[in-house]
Amino acid sequence: MKALVTGGYFDDGGEGVVWLVDLAAERAEIVVRWAPPPHLRVPTKGFAGGSLGRDGLLYVAAHAAVVRIDPRRAEVTGVLHQPCMNDLHHVAVLGDRLFVANTGLGAVDVLGLDGRFHGSHGLLPAWANARRLGGEDFPTDAPPVQPGWTGTTPPPWPLGSTEPGYYSADRRSAPFHQLKVPDYLHVNHVARVRDRLLATCFADGTLRDLHDFTVAARFSGHFLHDGFAEADTVWLTAIDGSVIELDASTLQERLRHHAFATGHHGWCRGLAVSDAHLAVGLTEVRSGRLPRHRWADRPPEGSETSVLLLDRGSGRLLARTDLTDPARHAKIYSVLPLEEIP
Repeated sequence: MKALVTGGYFDDGGEGVVWLVDLAAERAEIVVRWAPPPHLRVPTKGFAGGSLGRDGLLYVAAHAAVVRIDPRRAEVTGVLHQPCMNDLHHVAVLGDRLFVANTGLGAVDVLGLDGRFHGSHGLLPAWANARRLGGEDFPTDAPPVQPGWTGTTPPPWPLGSTEPGYYSADRRSAPFHQLKVPDYLHVNHVARVRDRLLATCFADGTLRDLHDFTVAARFSGHFLHDGFAEADTVWLTAIDGSVIELDASTLQERLRHHAFATGHHGWCRGLAVSDAHLAVGLTEVRSGRLPRHRWADRPPEGSETSVLLLDRGSGRLLARTDLTDPARHAKIYSVLPLEEIP
């Protein structure tokens, strides 16, 4: 299996990277580097998840833009930005539409291949996002989605709330699209499963149907990330190394592998599936830069940035391509299988 792998580095440059990985031969080379212009640069971000379109182009999420890449020519051919884009995590190319996981806004935005905005599947109310765009945020433990008939009292939302650590401390210090803001559901990945449009939600371990906003499946205690949809099967990753196979019609679990059983571990998200193989992406976790969420019951020491090639049926490790960068701390998101080298 050969694949394009998207990612970047945990440094101040905000550079996006695409690797071409030969998983069987355990070789990788960088085919594209993208340095965002100053108004789109956000330190530590780089590229998140993307998809290959029928046109052969790669559409990949940066923090506040969708970047279009021609992998055959190894060049960026377009950058699509809107001021409401924040912490984009995935771009799914479905027909002639781009479904963009706008994680910082709690939405999946729908755009045409020409960049025209068509609509949005919003998971937060408009009044909340209006305040967020103006520099005010709700705490992650008190989201503005409350049950009950309490319209006679103001919503319990402290204005101008801030949280330490990862988030931007001063929400008015930069435009919304360049901030690191708290989020509610943390939409990660979008896929069409038969006639349903589903999104993984990291914060509560759910698969959500974007047509009727129901919870299609829930994996309590797991932080879901990437997915891969086939005709009869859906695969999901969770950051603790779980690789879960679901029946596409019922979304019931069929099989579960644990990538860390291979002896290799890291923040687990990228996923590609073939008839015989699974390709699973890991990202190195460092003690000086621990994530906000408990990612595994093990210390970060010895974790790595790599792509593991597993046997689809048994989960046995067949090959490993190491992308660890001791100097820049590399991270990866999508693993996109190629039928042929671009």
